[in-house]
Amino acid sequence: MMDNKGPMIIGVCWTFTALALLFVAARLYVRACIHQKLASDDYLIIFSSSCAVLSNVLVTMSVYWGNGQHFDVLDLEQKQNTIKWMIAAYIPGIETLGFPKLAVIALLVRLLAPSRLHIIVLWSMGVICCLSLTAMVMTLILQCTPPRALWTLTLPHNCLHPSVLEGLAFWASTCSAFLDFYLAIYPAVVLAKLQMPVKKKVALCAALGMGIVSGCVGIVKATGVPTLASPDASYDLCDPLYWTSIEGNLIIIAACIPILQPLLEKIRGRSIWRSKQSSGNKHQYQDFSKQSQQQADALELRSKPKKKVDEYGFTMHPKEDSEENIVDTSKLSSTSSSRRQSGSYQPNDRDGILKTNSVTVAYEPGEDGPVSAPTRWAAV
Repeated sequence: MMDNKGPMIIGVCWTFTALALLFVAARLYVRACIHQKLASDDYLIIFSSSCAVLSNVLVTMSVYWGNGQHFDVLDLEQKQNTIKWMIAAYIPGIETLGFPKLAVIALLVRLLAPSRLHIIVLWSMGVICCLSLTAMVMTLILQCTPPRALWTLTLPHNCLHPSVLEGLAFWASTCSAFLDFYLAIYPAVVLAKLQMPVKKKVALCAALGMGIVSGCVGIVKATGVPTLASPDASYDLCDPLYWTSIEGNLIIIAACIPILQPLLEKIRGRSIWRSKQSSGNKHQYQDFSKQSQQQADALELRSKPKKKVDEYGFTMHPKEDSEENIVDTSKLSSTSSSRRQSGSYQPNDRDGILKTNSVTVAYEPGEDGPVSAPTRWAAV
């Protein structure tokens, strides 16, 4: 059995925080340098990552005084400073569980364009989660009267029953885990109904669904709530401490991943949804005007070129194609020529079959005017 968890606590907390900071830096680069604009959710992520760093600094201080060791091997000064710095580390650490969720909600509202009622529900759940976590922090600080009696062991005090803090901690942890799962499943349900390549749909579901991992960590952390009343505080309470750091940093990472597509495309030099064969083309659309001297203005919006074009600009398909021989071009040519010579030819005469393609453009209103679905998803 490990008698000193201190090095493990520092290693786990700083490793996950450093990884989260890399994703935050990449996110800010995309928003500030590529999009040249920071949104409100970016500031929430900056605040959350700052709380994560501050929490790690305080965790390191608590380990210095004895956090991770058994309580009975510490002297009085070590016991008091361990409890003081450990509680101080919990305060910003717990806040990293709530504010990144608000950033995820802001992103999903912008991308998925839910109904007004659903927007209210999403923000209500986010606010309730943040308030629950804040209430837990305040209860942790003010559970004793006077508050400093919590870490000053020689000071007479009157504290709340441990079950009060345990119940509030369990509620806050459960609420946080539930919201993580909801924010991960909701995009998958919406994306399943959209018409887009399966590869992109799966990738977006994975990117927007990273909250499932942090939700699982939240469940694990919730099972450690009863240790809050443990008499071996310096040893037993360090487990929820580093699980809190892991969960908070995973939420920050999950909030950053969907924003990083432009950076990935810049590194690869092409769209991540386009194959290598098509990426060699410098332009997205090809001009097939050189295929026929009689086709003055031909612009093809598809990947394969036309095999053959007749004198009227129609595509001539193979015989097995269902559109072959719809119009007899030789008969049509002779009929049109005779009509021109007799002077009876009119441009609106029905010389053949008229095929009309109808294109419908759908858009949804945004804050700055109509915003199309492709525009909303351009960031991911």
